[in-house]
Amino acid sequence: MIVDNGRMRLLADPKLREALYCLRCGACLNACPVYRKVGGHSYGWVYPGPIGAVVSPVMSGLKRGKDLPFASSLCGACREVCPVRIDIPNMLLHLRQQVTEGPPEVRSSGWRERLGWKLWRFGNLSPGRFRFGGKLASLVARPFARGGFLRRSPPPLSGWTRSRDLPVPVAQPFRDRFKARQRREDGRP
Repeated sequence: MIVDNGRMRLLADPKLREALYCLRCGACLNACPVYRKVGGHSYGWVYPGPIGAVVSPVMSGLKRGKDLPFASSLCGACREVCPVRIDIPNMLLHLRQQVTEGPPEVRSSGWRERLGWKLWRFGNLSPGRFRFGGKLASLVARPFARGGFLRRSPPPLSGWTRSRDLPVPVAQPFRDRFKARQRREDGRP
C-alpha cells in the first residue's frame, strides 16, 4: 500500500490540485506578510506558510486545520513570487468557503458567532445605527478600560483581550469632531 498523506484529496479537488505543483522552495513564506510577522512555529503544522495553509488542512482533514486558511491577508504576494505561479490566494478562498459553508462538523462558526455577525450587519446598515452602536460600545467599555485600552474584558471579548489589548471605542465619532472643528474655524457656534 502506498501512503499518500492526503495527496489524493488534493488531486481529487480541481481547485486545490495546483498545490501539488509546489517545489517547497520557500518563496511564498518569505513574501507573506503574515508569515513574516508570526513565523513558522506559530502555525503549528509540518507545512508552514501560505502553501501549508492549503496543504495541511486537506492532508490532516479540514475539521482539524480549519483555522489555517484564515491565516492569510490574501494580498497575493505568495502568488507573485511563486516560481510555478500557484494561485494560493484562490485556493485559500476555496478552503474558507468550505469551512464557512461546509457540514456542521467542519464549520468554524457557532450560533453565537453567526448571531454576532448578523447584529454587526444590522448595526452597519445605516449611519445612525452605526453611530449609536459606537456610542453604546464606548459607554459599555469605559468601566473596563485602563489607559484607553481594554486589558481584561468580559465575554464575548474575553478571549481577545487575554492575549492583546483592545482600544476603547471613542465617545465622539470622527465626523462629529470634524464638524465641530469646522464650525469653530468658521466662527459658527
